[in-house]
Amino acid sequence: MKVLVAMDEFNGIISSYQANRYVEEAVASKIQSADIVQVPLFNGRHELMDSVFLWQSGTKYKVMAHDAVMNPVEAIYGITESNMTVIEGNLFLKGEGDITHCSSYGLGEVMYDALENQAKHLVISLGGIDSFDGGAGMLQALGAKFYDDEGEEVDTRQGSRVLKFIRTVDFKGLHPRLQEVRLQLMSDFDSKLYGKHSEIMQIYKNKQVTYTEAVEIDNLIWYFSEIVKNEVQQSLGLIERGGAGGGIAAVLHQLYQAEILTSHELVDQITHLESLIQQADLIIFGEGVNEEDQILETTTIRIAELSTKYDKPAIAICATSDKFDQFESLGVTAMFNTFIEMPESFTDFKMGIQIRHYTVQALKLLQRAFD
Repeated sequence: MKVLVAMDEFNGIISSYQANRYVEEAVASKIQSADIVQVPLFNGRHELMDSVFLWQSGTKYKVMAHDAVMNPVEAIYGITESNMTVIEGNLFLKGEGDITHCSSYGLGEVMYDALENQAKHLVISLGGIDSFDGGAGMLQALGAKFYDDEGEEVDTRQGSRVLKFIRTVDFKGLHPRLQEVRLQLMSDFDSKLYGKHSEIMQIYKNKQVTYTEAVEIDNLIWYFSEIVKNEVQQSLGLIERGGAGGGIAAVLHQLYQAEILTSHELVDQITHLESLIQQADLIIFGEGVNEEDQILETTTIRIAELSTKYDKPAIAICATSDKFDQFESLGVTAMFNTFIEMPESFTDFKMGIQIRHYTVQALKLLQRAFD
């Protein structure tokens, strides 16, 4: 009997890997003949690096770079056996304080190192980073130059606050291998580069900035995009999910045809998820991703859809009531909700025990059919 286990994270309480292990142990205790396949999941803000390296072997590299407020930081990226280079921005591009001082420069540094390391396929997670500079800092680290009206260089390591001084850009010095690599950007957040649907205008309250301050940042990104538009003769504003990473997605999409993917599209690509579901006799999946994160469509929704499509028995274990309702509407066999309301604090051990408990109880109900 083939059992597919695919748990996403539970609101930072427990990781996908840990949740999978608790479910795997529960399945093994109830169905001794089970052939268990684990699929480590990730979303636009968590666990890309760890999940990919659970699925594929490869090498991780350390590089000195800078965080969002230009403090030195040791960053890590990985290259898998299939030559996919993985960069998880939220692991190092963080910063506290005035977000107009935050820069994407550190991401450019890590990308530059990977390109020098002969990367052929770059996958970059843009969720959860603290940068809203339209990707200007990243471009500077990759070799771009920006000039004010007196021909003096503008240092975008200082954050979005200096974008207003830029009058011309010079992209001739950008790393030449950017034209050769395949670029894929991961974001589960629905945002445009600027305007009322931009990233900053949707999440400014979470960043402890006022509406007025958010509008100012949004205007700065719009202004920078107009400068770039004059250089490349292409508009950046209407690109779907182009606001990811404070505008990084739109810039890389327009300059280098970067693909902007949701996490479930990348999971499909790496794990061939649909094929695994077709082969499975039972699917156990779930998540506790907080809806306040405004994630577009987590992989668990895709799993629910495919389980119904191929008429597979599926057990969903979740921690938010909205996902419970969604899974039910999609025809999932059974749903279990671990919380009526997500607690403010909860240990990973308690969460794991709850997940295991619900898995065991569900399997007891199904046991007769599989005996």
